[in-house]
Amino acid sequence: MSDLRQLKGRLDQISRDAQSAAGNLSGFSSRFSRQIGEVESSIGGSATGTDKDMIATLQGAEKQVAQAVAALQRVAQVASRYGASL
Repeated sequence: MSDLRQLKGRLDQISRDAQSAAGNLSGFSSRFSRQIGEVESSIGGSATGTDKDMIATLQGAEKQVAQAVAALQRVAQVASRYGASL
């Protein structure tokens, strides 16, 4: 197998791996939304503000996961395009 063919194969694998990781992480977004709802219904309005702290933390995590998903999708696109251009 030529070096160029090996490189294309590796780039294709990187693209597939990044897409797979992005798909796996996407599932966490729905979990965070569900957990936010559970916190609100379980301890919403607590005098200590624990509910607000937990919700803010979950929302922050949800945002970071969304950013990671977007980054992985970009990696997949770039690797795929670069491999196709070889």
